[in-house]
Amino acid sequence: MRRRTAHFGRATDVRALLLGEAPYGGSPQRDVYAALAGRYPELLTGERDQLLLACGGSREWAAVVTSVWHAVSDRLGRQNRYADDWLAIRLHTAWQEMARLLDQRRTIEQELELYDGEDDDLGALRDRVCFHSSAFGNEEAIAALQRVVWYHAKTYGPGEERLLHAGVGASMSEGQTWRVGTCLPGGPPYDVVGTWAEIGADALRGLTPKPKAATTLPSHVQAIVEARKTVVEDGPSLMVLASTEHLPGTAKNGDKPGSSSSSTPRAEWAPFAGRRWPLARVRDLAAARAELVAEFPYAEGIIDAVLRDLAGRPHVYVRPVLLVGPPGSGKTRLARRIAEVLGLGVQVYSASGSSDASFLSTSRQWATGRASIPLQLLKRLQSASGLIILDEIDKVGTGTTNGSLLDGILPLLTDDARRFFDSYVESPVDLSGVSYIATANDVAGLKRSHPALCDRFRILAIPGPRREDLPVLLRGVMQEIRSERGLDEHWLPDLDGEEAEIVEVHFQEGGSVRLVRRLVETVLASREHLAVRN
Repeated sequence: MRRRTAHFGRATDVRALLLGEAPYGGSPQRDVYAALAGRYPELLTGERDQLLLACGGSREWAAVVTSVWHAVSDRLGRQNRYADDWLAIRLHTAWQEMARLLDQRRTIEQELELYDGEDDDLGALRDRVCFHSSAFGNEEAIAALQRVVWYHAKTYGPGEERLLHAGVGASMSEGQTWRVGTCLPGGPPYDVVGTWAEIGADALRGLTPKPKAATTLPSHVQAIVEARKTVVEDGPSLMVLASTEHLPGTAKNGDKPGSSSSSTPRAEWAPFAGRRWPLARVRDLAAARAELVAEFPYAEGIIDAVLRDLAGRPHVYVRPVLLVGPPGSGKTRLARRIAEVLGLGVQVYSASGSSDASFLSTSRQWATGRASIPLQLLKRLQSASGLIILDEIDKVGTGTTNGSLLDGILPLLTDDARRFFDSYVESPVDLSGVSYIATANDVAGLKRSHPALCDRFRILAIPGPRREDLPVLLRGVMQEIRSERGLDEHWLPDLDGEEAEIVEVHFQEGGSVRLVRRLVETVLASREHLAVRN
């Protein structure tokens, strides 16, 4: 029997990690490496057949183990500043796959009445990776870590009160991952369990729990945190951009004598960096629904699908949605109104004909450069929340010489948005507060050319307006025209009965909102012509 010993030591037990003991080797990659080497020495020797046997004959499980092994081994050999970001992404992906396999196996064993409620190596490694993923600030892993804490808290003994406190604190912080702190680039990892333990201990003593800021930070980040006193204390917030210390120029004066540019990148972004910016709070969803349905009665199903996800959330985030419908069906207008009613700043980005990836930022190595569109939007809004409408996404150019918009936005539609590297500010930025709604006339081509993109969007078909929706459409169109012309109802009243009948005669069931607008403008032109004659 071959001895199962780790390559350089025994990994810290998961329960010990929850109790505050440091991971083996002082890092997640060394801890997971030691855990895998101790349980699967076949990884060291490269014996694939033996590894498959050690994984119970499951090729899927063997593939996951191998994937995690490569991830941590690769991190041990890389020391650049992006290595942790890459490790966090790969650990999170592996953790999701482990959770899926475990749920699948439990279902099968429960059907066969074999499941005894105990987790084996699969569950233990899943919990370990969940712990380390949460330390990187992954919100999904933080939420799942609550179950792991309570599992161990049920059997806490003398000297292990931290587990009980952490369980209580986790329950109090459920759905509020912003309370754990902020994981800054180059700074220490989240101490999620420790923060929960403090919140739980204060609660059990009858004190009001208060999140505490991290104390061990890189010097330049600590200086910014101390200098900026505009931290949002009364609600969820995010630090989108941590620092501009690495950028050329000065924060006080960006002017360069003899330069064609009036400011430096550092001067441009210093006022936005180093601060926590507020996330838009979730408002009265019932009132929001009533307002939107009153304007778009034919899109009630879409409105419900979008608002349903916001129930119980501390801040507004719309899961990526792709609205599909014929030209003129009101897709862009609906997307804009969803943002406005939910209190989100909005920007419409015309994807039609886009032939590069400049949406994602351009490097300063070129003659001109700019930050990514999402980061520019947040800077303009002075907020961590916003919504971008990717209009006519099915008409994007097919050239890829300078990148592709459709390929480039993939990470922004996942948790990777938390650590998106903006090449203009040359730093990871947290764009997880930005929501996306795309529009398209048809998705058949997208499904063939970019299946991964379609997989990340919820594809919702928007129906055309019905005849009974015409009065609502007419009121909405008239309000838009009054707003554009700077007039009120006294100077530009709604259509009267005869005028509305003229529009209705030419209206077709499931027709275009754009056609309704043209009909209304024609009626108004006739009204104004007759008014001049009279």
